[in-house]
Amino acid sequence: MRAQHPPSKRHLLSLAVAALLGSGVQPAAAGPDDDAAYFSDLSKRNSIDPVVNGGLLSDNPTNAEPTTGLRIMPPTDTLLIAGQRFDLRVETQIPAKTAPSLSKLTVNGKDITKAFNDKINTQGSGLESGTPAANTLYGATARNLYFAKPGTYTVEATVTVDGSPYTIKNTYRVADSPLKTKPKLKHVVFFLGDAMGLPIRSAARIYSKRIVEGRTQGKLNMDLMDEYGLVQTASFDSVITDSAPGMANYVTGMKQANNALNVSVDNTPENSLDNPRIETLWEFMKRVHGWKTGVVTDAFVTDATPAAEAAHTRARSNRTAIAQQFLDYYEDGTAQPKTGYAALAELTQPLDVIIGGGARDWILDANAAKAGTPCNGPTPGDKNQLNTFYQYSSTVGCSGGKATVVGRTDKDLFEYARTQGYTVVRNLDELNAAPDDKPLLGIFTGEFRPAAGALGTDNIPGVLDRLVARGQATIRGKTAGDPEIAQNVAPPQGTDCGALISDCFKKVPSKLESVQKAVKVLNTLAGKNGGWILMVEQSQIDKLAHPLEYERVVYEALELDGTLGWVLQNVAKDRRTLTLVSADHAQPETIIGVTLPSSIAAGGATQAGGCFTTNTVGGKPAYPITLGTSADANRPCLLQDAIGTFNDGTFPTYTDANQDGFPDDPDPTVKLMIEDGGRPTYSQDFLTNYQPLDPAAAVSPALPNPNRDPNGLLMTGNMPTKPVVGSAAKTENSSVAPHSGEDVPLSASGPGAELFGGVYENSDVHARIAAVLKGTKSIKQADDRQDLPGVNRVPSGNFLAGW
Repeated sequence: MRAQHPPSKRHLLSLAVAALLGSGVQPAAAGPDDDAAYFSDLSKRNSIDPVVNGGLLSDNPTNAEPTTGLRIMPPTDTLLIAGQRFDLRVETQIPAKTAPSLSKLTVNGKDITKAFNDKINTQGSGLESGTPAANTLYGATARNLYFAKPGTYTVEATVTVDGSPYTIKNTYRVADSPLKTKPKLKHVVFFLGDAMGLPIRSAARIYSKRIVEGRTQGKLNMDLMDEYGLVQTASFDSVITDSAPGMANYVTGMKQANNALNVSVDNTPENSLDNPRIETLWEFMKRVHGWKTGVVTDAFVTDATPAAEAAHTRARSNRTAIAQQFLDYYEDGTAQPKTGYAALAELTQPLDVIIGGGARDWILDANAAKAGTPCNGPTPGDKNQLNTFYQYSSTVGCSGGKATVVGRTDKDLFEYARTQGYTVVRNLDELNAAPDDKPLLGIFTGEFRPAAGALGTDNIPGVLDRLVARGQATIRGKTAGDPEIAQNVAPPQGTDCGALISDCFKKVPSKLESVQKAVKVLNTLAGKNGGWILMVEQSQIDKLAHPLEYERVVYEALELDGTLGWVLQNVAKDRRTLTLVSADHAQPETIIGVTLPSSIAAGGATQAGGCFTTNTVGGKPAYPITLGTSADANRPCLLQDAIGTFNDGTFPTYTDANQDGFPDDPDPTVKLMIEDGGRPTYSQDFLTNYQPLDPAAAVSPALPNPNRDPNGLLMTGNMPTKPVVGSAAKTENSSVAPHSGEDVPLSASGPGAELFGGVYENSDVHARIAAVLKGTKSIKQADDRQDLPGVNRVPSGNFLAGW
């Protein structure tokens, strides 16, 4: 077992460094997630020891001086645009015997040590400058600097540690930006299909368009776009990104660590809000050009992808602070204080349109299920309670028979937003009635059915379930009135959102309805000569793929595609709109064949008793599972032969009689089969679940959920059964399917779309958008390998501004 206490002797750390250098891993940095190995007061380890070599330094080689852990942030090779703000940090990661000091800091050879130190002194020590608690660590962050001209910049730092100088060097490429000219385009719409890899695009096309003699009888809107590229998705510290850096890399040009939003890692890991930050394209366009900005999602709006446009934190789980950053609201005594965060308040820009779910991040707990009340439901007659409209159970966080906090404890952000001129809406009727000349905050009802744990109350119901509620789809012929669908009963926490669950779901806007309103508001607020930039996320492609709800995943992709079609045909017809469609990452799904739902439902594909039998203890399922039957000992489950592949892979028979772009039922006569390359243990009967259920058993991800497809084929898990260290959710990579690391497609339409062809890093995209906004329309107009004008020139002088 490796030691878990802070180092007390420097030579032990040197031995660890030597072990790393001996293995050829250099340079090196610290911590399993590349934050520092210890809290900055050296009181305890940050997470766990790295897995490589057993040393105290990183399991990932990064650009740091190996003896002291000296490094500069932003990370080397960050791609910026001229005028984009960032925080410049110099720090050590290994404690010295005496206090280290900055000896010299240069940009392209010009000494800026005094300017840097003066900036730190002006900001003051502590949170504003990211000062470590122990003086044997060096760490200082100069906030909100920028490079004024395009080119290549080399930043070199020398820090004296115990009498010896140590040096590290970072290189930054800075692309041109529309800083001094009005942008040529007026609108940017970035569609982000969370986890929408190529197989899901293909499946959406097959679901939506007939196939005759091998030819698809139509194309998706995303198929018809002007240009295609492939985007590399790795994060700063993992080949498998999560959604936070997956989106934040797109909009900043900086590779970021998993769970981070628009910040670099640092040596004060105990504070997730003081990390060195970087300005997003949304913030830049609002600050410099006065553009209006917005996000539309079906997740809780403080989730990673929408937060990536407007928030700055090392921990994507800082949801209440993120909500305040959306509104540019800082106040001591709240989740996002004013004291210590003046530079953050200067950086963030309020969003003009915020649409999604997650009311708990906005409403005061006093207006929710009050702490201390019994855990048996809402207070009768209290119409202001969060749980009676948004359906948060008062048993959330129940302890000792008393309810704990459901909403915020510091500030009702709904009320604060109203004081700032926002219209706050809760359902489709209120959305449609909202004025177009005021900022908009729309937070809608989530998927609150007790058994439907795959989404939960924070995320709005999936497309298929909303279509069933509206009478526009069925699941194997079942409608919202059938008990299996579980929408024909009163909501569990009161009827403020509707008399029946289906009534509540009907009132949740579709993505198209939300985007149409968002565009109206942004157009009105921007005015005739103004511009706007909007991110539209289809979150449930990812959130429903995690629990292996593949039919629902495809419906999500189709909703995104239909909304995209409206934007291309209406907003973008002026030829002054850039439209992008991509994914932050993929999931390891693929199309493996087809199956016949009617045969399965009738029992024709498997014998009575299903694929396996379950032992019981005390009336509850217990394992191991007994496979097969006495009549057929060598064939555990005939369901395995219900899949048609190769010559038996006939074409699916989805229909769309109402012409709304979605199949009328996800289980037609012949349906598509999608399976996963990474999964927990679960059972599968190849039929669409009436509700989105968790795949694994609550007691262990090594066992299938006995309430989901109990007669299904046993699919043995191939993912770890223990939670990922430091993950945002304790179940990540254990009871759900994982993300995957392959490239994802990016499609572009509008002037300059050609700039998005080829294969490139996700962190290159924001500078390409800036090039289009400046007027660059084709690769022929660019002058280097990165398709971005000027980044390979070395300007005379340092041109580092913002002191």
